[in-house]
Amino acid sequence: MVIILAWLLFVGALTFAVIRFSGLLDSMLLAGEPADIRFGPDMELPKAANYFVICPHDACPKTHRRAPSPDFKVAPDVLATALQGTANAFNMHLIEGDALSLEFRFLTRTPIMRFPDWVDIKVVPNGQGGSRIFAYSRSVYGNDDFGKNEKRLKSWMAAAIARMSGATSGPNG
Repeated sequence: MVIILAWLLFVGALTFAVIRFSGLLDSMLLAGEPADIRFGPDMELPKAANYFVICPHDACPKTHRRAPSPDFKVAPDVLATALQGTANAFNMHLIEGDALSLEFRFLTRTPIMRFPDWVDIKVVPNGQGGSRIFAYSRSVYGNDDFGKNEKRLKSWMAAAIARMSGATSGPNG
């Protein structure tokens, strides 16, 4: 009986490894097409707790899953370039947008199970020569993200700040 259970465990682990590392999970867990995002206080948010928003204080939607945008003391195009330049460190792949348009849409996947997550960014001037951001990270699947979207956005902002200040720190500090 123990041999049979060990064999089943081995076969199951081997099957998972083949599916996971061959890229099959990416094709099995489709990201779909996300809805167009309109940032602002009336922004539509999911009922499930699988998202996080960073936004200017005066333009945030009513949710507890948010953080205020810092006031960056750099022009919007400088901030957008830093965000785009640090995205790869967080396994985010640019789907549309660029630093010139100040808007981005990224697709990223969770490390082990490869669940897709969408991240939208919009950089806006703050009226004082600097900039602020709207950032919206959300999971495609599940009812809870276990804080992953919040961690992703906050770590990414820290990496962009470090890049703009000339520091060589990566996303993990």
